[in-house]
Amino acid sequence: MIRILLSIIVILIIIVCYLISKIIENKKKLSYISSICDKVSSGNVNLRLRLSNTTHEERLLCNSINNMLNEFHGLQVSELESKESMKKMLSNISHDLRTPLTVMLGYIDQINYNENLPELDKKNYLLKLGNKTNEVINLINEFFSLSKLESGDKEILLSNINISETIREVILNFYDILTEKDLSTEIVIPDKDIYCLANKEALTRILENLITNSLKYGSDGTSIGIKVYEEENLVWIEQWDNGKGIDLSDKDKIFQRLYTVEDSRNKDYSGSGLGLTIVKALVQKMNSDIFVESLPYKKTTFKFYLNKETK
Repeated sequence: MIRILLSIIVILIIIVCYLISKIIENKKKLSYISSICDKVSSGNVNLRLRLSNTTHEERLLCNSINNMLNEFHGLQVSELESKESMKKMLSNISHDLRTPLTVMLGYIDQINYNENLPELDKKNYLLKLGNKTNEVINLINEFFSLSKLESGDKEILLSNINISETIREVILNFYDILTEKDLSTEIVIPDKDIYCLANKEALTRILENLITNSLKYGSDGTSIGIKVYEEENLVWIEQWDNGKGIDLSDKDKIFQRLYTVEDSRNKDYSGSGLGLTIVKALVQKMNSDIFVESLPYKKTTFKFYLNKETK
């Protein structure tokens, strides 16, 4: 009987010791988790929970906390990137507005204070003044357009439109400037009418911006082209040139607002830096996406697809 009692006491002691050790271990774990949380709340979001000898429930808790920390860290990085982007945007806006305004003031001073200014020069200055004024207005309009697109204020209604006709109209509008720059054109559009779910105004703006981009950055090439082809339920539209192209390091950035390939933003490459950003926003509004491929001085291609109407 005594042996049985002693055995029971020993077992109870072992159980109590085990429970005490688990309590101490759990206290250590809770203390560790608490210290990590305190450090995170102080701003160190790079820390993660690392526990050994955990139960299934403890692992679930650690994973949940680590996932939240990962999401918070991602938000923090996005916020920093957004702030940097905003700083660059404000700097670029300031540059793009200040440059033409400074030139305009110079023309105005010449007209107002140069009494010996010939009438022909005065007319020339007024013409340049008008051009610079339009440049500023266009820049402001670009920002306004992008702002409406990003805020959702501008609704893009899709309907079944004849994209072949729209593309031909856009190309015709650029005929004079293409001829003036002595650029050969290669237009490949099927003879038949092609209908897609799209928005004519948006498609026109996309094509105008892409062609303008080629004239601005690909004009040292010899050719500009547009190709349209069908692929199952999609219609692909490609716009290309054989100018200097886009560096691999720039490919992922060219659709960012105010990013220009010529980072120096010199006068030979003036522009808002919003053209391709607006293109991407409009393409996405039409349930599509846009891609770019570039081999310098061989072929730089922007291509996007439109969905055929399903009946």
